[in-house]
Amino acid sequence: MSAAANARTLPAIQGSSATVSALRARIAAIGVDGGARVLQGGRVCAPLGHPAADIALGGGLVRGGVHEIRPAEPGDAVAATGFALACAIRLGFRRPWLWVRQDLAGRETGEPYGPGLAAFGLDPARLTLVAAADAKDALRAAEEGLRCEALGVVLLEPWGDPRALDLTATRRLVLAAEASGVPALLLRSGAHGGPGGSATRWTIAAAPSLALPSRGAFPGIGRPAFAATLERSRQPGGTGEGGRWIMEWNPDERLLREPIAGEPAAPPLARPPAPADGPAAADGTAGGIIRRAS
Repeated sequence: MSAAANARTLPAIQGSSATVSALRARIAAIGVDGGARVLQGGRVCAPLGHPAADIALGGGLVRGGVHEIRPAEPGDAVAATGFALACAIRLGFRRPWLWVRQDLAGRETGEPYGPGLAAFGLDPARLTLVAAADAKDALRAAEEGLRCEALGVVLLEPWGDPRALDLTATRRLVLAAEASGVPALLLRSGAHGGPGGSATRWTIAAAPSLALPSRGAFPGIGRPAFAATLERSRQPGGTGEGGRWIMEWNPDERLLREPIAGEPAAPPLARPPAPADGPAAADGTAGGIIRRAS
C-alpha cells in the first residue's frame, strides 16, 4: 500500500496541545506490572504520567530507591501527604504496601481515613499501618519492611528532624531498597534539614484545582493538584536537572498528569472490597492491618 493510501485510511489526530500531552502521558504509562517500565540495564521505573517530569526522571520514579518528599511550608503538609500517596500508587503495582508513621506525625496531620484512601485510588485492605512511638522505631520498622520483596512500596513518615535520621540511617534505607527492589517514600513533614542520599527529593505545595463540569445542580469539585518541585534527581538516565510542574492527580486513571481544563468528569471509582476483618473502622483509620512498632 502506498504512502498516499495510508494517509487516506489513517484518521488525522487533532486536538489541543493539552489533549495531546494527556494522550502521551497515557501511552507512557502503558507498560508491565501496573504501568512500570523496564529500561536498559534492567532498571525498573514507574512513570508518574506527567511527560516533562518523567523525562527529567529518566522515565519515572525508579524502584529500589529512596524518594524524599517535603512540604514547601508547614501548611502544605497535607498536600505533601497526598503527593506521597499518589507516588505510592504509581510505585506500588497494586501490591500490599506498608505505611510506617511516627505517632507525632499522626497527631500533627491526622490519621488515615479508609474511605478517603479508597476515593483517592488506594485499596485500604492492602495497607499495613505501623504506628511507631519515635523515629528510631519507625526507621527500624521501615528497614525491615524494605527487605520484604512482596511489598509494593514502603512509606516512612517520621516527624521533624529526629537525630535518628542521620546519614547512616538513610544509607541503610537505600541499601535495603536496592537489595530488595522495593521503593521507599520518605515523607518529611515538619522537617527543616536532614541528610541526603535519596534518589529524588521533592518539595510539594498545594495548587489550585481546575473545576470539573457540574453534575446536576452541584458544581464539579476539582481533582487534587500539586505544585511539585524536583529539587534533586540522582536517577540514572535522567537529565540530572530539577524542575517545577503543576500536577493533577487523577484517581480514575491513577496518574499524576498535566491539568486539562474542561475535561469531562469520569464516573467515581468503585469502592474496593472490604477487608476480611471488616469494613473501615468507624474512628476513621484505614481498613487494613494496624501494627504497633515496639
